[in-house]
Amino acid sequence: MPVTRGDQPLASMSPEAIARAVAERYGRVATSPVGRHGFPVGRLFAEQVGYPIDLLEWAPAPVVNMFTGAGNPRPYVNAPVGAAALDIGCGAGLDALCTAREVGSTGAVVGLDFSVDMIARAEEGARAAGLGNVGFVCASASETNFENDSFDLVTFNGILNLSPDKDAILREIVRTLRPGGRVVFAEIVLEHEIEDAGPTTLDDWFRCIGGAETVGALLERMSRCGLTGGCVLALERNARTGHEASRSGVFSATVD
Repeated sequence: MPVTRGDQPLASMSPEAIARAVAERYGRVATSPVGRHGFPVGRLFAEQVGYPIDLLEWAPAPVVNMFTGAGNPRPYVNAPVGAAALDIGCGAGLDALCTAREVGSTGAVVGLDFSVDMIARAEEGARAAGLGNVGFVCASASETNFENDSFDLVTFNGILNLSPDKDAILREIVRTLRPGGRVVFAEIVLEHEIEDAGPTTLDDWFRCIGGAETVGALLERMSRCGLTGGCVLALERNARTGHEASRSGVFSATVD
């Protein structure tokens, strides 16, 4: 896959080109986690956004070393024992493995990512963790191909701000959640609109400001796409929020 230049102007890129560039950049993390990617990666970053040491010690080291999320949704997931859960944009699988441990042997977790290389790393991590109730699928977050009403819980960690079609992802979540099902996610949002210092290049996109929106705009989008009771569970700055206007938030909502 050709490498897309980070200084390429966003204005010259179609939504499809941006999506391909995201897949390319995050796929490179799976093969070279210590390389330069334009965003933080690894255990130290996971610690900085709040993942507890005991959890990071439990998870296989390669999984932790490829962590690239926006924050720490774990205190708010509360996956019920026996639940069917989907983790979108699972990367190397840290959150998917954590949820698999929570739902237990009577539950099941699917991790979904658009990178073949990341899926391979996640599968290796599940085997190393000895978890037989989690599987991984390579697919788009906006076209998962799961049946309607497949899951009790959907989680993700920082994918909306990188997507040029946020509505498609949220509607797919609504479609695949069972009535009464819940979505819990971490996401980069803006405290206020960025104007004069707005994003102009692909590297800005990977700084998680190019596609980020304000808290109010995100909650409104969630409602418009069919999620109910959308709320902010946490909002703070962390190691991913380099721009002064950016915050890491944890959000939840349900499906009627």
